[in-house]
Amino acid sequence: MRPMRSVLASGLLAVAVAWVCVPTLAQSAPGQQQAPTQAPPAAAALQPGLAGRESLVSLAALPDPSLPQPQVLDALLSDAPMLREAQSLKEAAAQNGQVLRSGTQEFTGQAQVQQRRIDTAPDAGTYAEWQLLLSRPIRLPSQTQADVRMAGALTHAADATLIDVRQTLLQGALTAWFQAQLTQADVVLVKDNLALLHAQVQALHRRNALGDASVLELEQLQAEEARAQSALVLAQGLAESTRNALTTRYPAFADDSQLVGQPGSAAQLSLPALPVDALRTLVEQHSARLAQDRARLQEAQAAAEQAHAARTPQPTVGAYLGSDRGGREHIVGLQFSMPFGGAARVARERSALAEVDAAQWRLQDARAQTLAAFARLYALARSQASGALALARASQVQNQASARMLRAYQLGEAGVSDWLVARRSALDAVRQALQARFDAAESAASLRLQAGLLLNRADVANEPPRAAAVPASEPDRQK
Repeated sequence: MRPMRSVLASGLLAVAVAWVCVPTLAQSAPGQQQAPTQAPPAAAALQPGLAGRESLVSLAALPDPSLPQPQVLDALLSDAPMLREAQSLKEAAAQNGQVLRSGTQEFTGQAQVQQRRIDTAPDAGTYAEWQLLLSRPIRLPSQTQADVRMAGALTHAADATLIDVRQTLLQGALTAWFQAQLTQADVVLVKDNLALLHAQVQALHRRNALGDASVLELEQLQAEEARAQSALVLAQGLAESTRNALTTRYPAFADDSQLVGQPGSAAQLSLPALPVDALRTLVEQHSARLAQDRARLQEAQAAAEQAHAARTPQPTVGAYLGSDRGGREHIVGLQFSMPFGGAARVARERSALAEVDAAQWRLQDARAQTLAAFARLYALARSQASGALALARASQVQNQASARMLRAYQLGEAGVSDWLVARRSALDAVRQALQARFDAAESAASLRLQAGLLLNRADVANEPPRAAAVPASEPDRQK
């Protein structure tokens, strides 16, 4: 019995040694296949093609704000109904000015036919008589000068209205353009976020199939992927709605469905490299509101000059020719008539002078408001430019932190919830930086547009010169 037990113990020991040494021999034997072994969770997660990228797309990889193509803006300005309306009103103002220059004083003809009957001798009888009269009011030189000045004021007012409509149209188009571009860029960001989550879900599926990942982690990632999918649907819907609003309101952008901007327009969307005083002067010179108020002041001054000239009534002169007593008597004569000015003419002049005062105060207030709006916009544009740079750096740091947290999760040093929190923070940081970049570009574009430094070929073309100051009229000096 004892020899048999020794033999059995020796056999069991040999089997155990062989069992332990088989994997080692399999690894060391050249040309032989190694038995498949189960990879640890960290190794499976780090295999190429499973996890994909480890961070969100960087801000630099997202679409940049840009200006529309010049030909698109040309089409916009040529087909806009509100601009066509302003051009028609300008043509009407030109014709009204021609009426004032030509004057409304016209010749008036009168004809009179009568029959005279004489019952006493020696001229008893019935006679046919007639009379012709041609008369015309005379416009005095002072009234002519006042009417010519009013014609010029109407032209300046129409030009100012056209400038205001053009700037309003471009400002609204640029705002809608930047909004549509921003929503398109947000779609790219949300798509990238969904792709990153999808890659992690696929990797976790493989780990779960190998038994190295919990169902709870997989469900957390699947829920986050579903939320990202919902966010993508909402972002695509918002992008489509803003694009449709852009193309419906401004049909010229219909051909640019992908919102492709002007190449190299990044420099035009930065703050002007001008001193603030020079920039303020440009804004004041190109302000559409100030141009309109200056034109209103010119109209009020011209109206006051007309009222002052009307203090002297217009005379009417005429010539007449008549035949009496059947042609026995012929009459040739001149006619002169002139009304006497009363208190109404004086009151009308005083009312016009009061309108001049109101227009001057209105212009002064508009200038103060324009400069205040420039100061706000300039400060906002500068702060937004600095804030966009700071948020860009913050998004980069947050993106790197999210990538490190993902690697820590893949190595088993952090939980999936920690990485999801870091990824959401990175997504919010990139979205805030993207919003700040477009806000800064829109403010810089608005500032350049108001200063006449943006879209020169479309915005300030055919712009009439503006006088620095409006000369006072004769009634102003008399007052």
